[in-house]
Amino acid sequence: MWPNSAEILPAAFRGSGARVLSFRPHSVEPSGDGYLFGYEVDTLDADGTSSTVLTFIDTDPASVEAGAREGGSVVSDPATGSPVRVWAYPSDPALPALASVTYPDRVVDLLARIGVPISSPTLTVAAYRPGKRAVIKVESPETTLFIKVVRPTRAEPIAAQHRAFARAGLPVPIVIAAQADGLLVLQRVAGVPAGTRVLGLAASTGFVSGVVALAEAVARVGLTQHAQADALENGSWHRRSLTESLPDRAPMIHGIYDEIEARVSRWPKGELRVVHGDLHLEQLFVDAIEVGVVTGLLDIDTAGLGHPARDAGALVAHLVVTAQWHRGNGDQAEARACEKIADAVADEWVALHPEWADRLPPTIASQLLAHAGGQATLGTPVGRGKALQLIDAAEGALWPRPAEHAEPAALDGPSVGTVHLHP
Repeated sequence: MWPNSAEILPAAFRGSGARVLSFRPHSVEPSGDGYLFGYEVDTLDADGTSSTVLTFIDTDPASVEAGAREGGSVVSDPATGSPVRVWAYPSDPALPALASVTYPDRVVDLLARIGVPISSPTLTVAAYRPGKRAVIKVESPETTLFIKVVRPTRAEPIAAQHRAFARAGLPVPIVIAAQADGLLVLQRVAGVPAGTRVLGLAASTGFVSGVVALAEAVARVGLTQHAQADALENGSWHRRSLTESLPDRAPMIHGIYDEIEARVSRWPKGELRVVHGDLHLEQLFVDAIEVGVVTGLLDIDTAGLGHPARDAGALVAHLVVTAQWHRGNGDQAEARACEKIADAVADEWVALHPEWADRLPPTIASQLLAHAGGQATLGTPVGRGKALQLIDAAEGALWPRPAEHAEPAALDGPSVGTVHLHP
């Protein structure tokens, strides 16, 4: 599935005068009718300066055509003869305003024009999804705020969504300014990222209830557009990516996806409600002292009409993946805390919506498989091991076994409501 990067990357950098020394796979995701492959590329300039450049190879024919038309770097893959488009951060062709906010002096000028004078800013990339969005944290003696960079056509619709969420009483960032080039300037929300407080969240009596209540409030926001497609809707892409990365596990992967599709086919058509669309701990802020109190909700770009279990399933799956990450770092207490929160979210959501209980297992499983794909495509032994754990966990979400009969689990298998996640 991966392109012939050993020849493509040096050819793409040749015109810049830099020599490629080495590179490592970083990421892969859908891009139109192709894939967007990310690499960390170590280079050496003519003057002897070494750098690591986040570089992307896009195989989508539409992107390649646009690159040829716009003068971008288009290189032929020697293995296939097909042209691909190559670009490096921050020159993201879909986010034309991104490069301008990676320089402190330009950020000072930008904020001065909208009436927010600052001095000596420190810029940090808080998030980056190539071709979709970037978030730059701006810290200065005067204030801390965030600049979100999106596709130019998305800036005003996202600002409108923030206003709609705020009218519904949801703690989203206030939009200070939205520009036609795709820049949004956002105020900082109160509190601290929930992901930094998992031990306190697991011990809290109010966090899970607060998150479930938050999801109910989101469902009442007046949006009419559909949410951005999720792992369930993009199942065919994730199925293909995962089986190509792990061909020896293809029968198992196909079996899980076949079961997911069979269950989803029995859901009533048109059963939708407004969802956040990408809910996980990093999108939630909590009070620094009373961690059970939710103080902020971020990244509502993906929000819209979606299937009822989408946010609950995404949050549970992300907690399982976060537990896996903590356990890999030797943080057993944090891992168990994430699993406890996952169980509680599923239990409370199913108790509130028993009519949708059958929606949760396929949603969790599809999310876990998408996370597995992200690990498998890295092509490393560690990535493969994590992917296999998550595939087994996805299978366990669909065909749970009672905890007392479960085999020892590499993920320490949390029981998610009636769903036992076991590898």
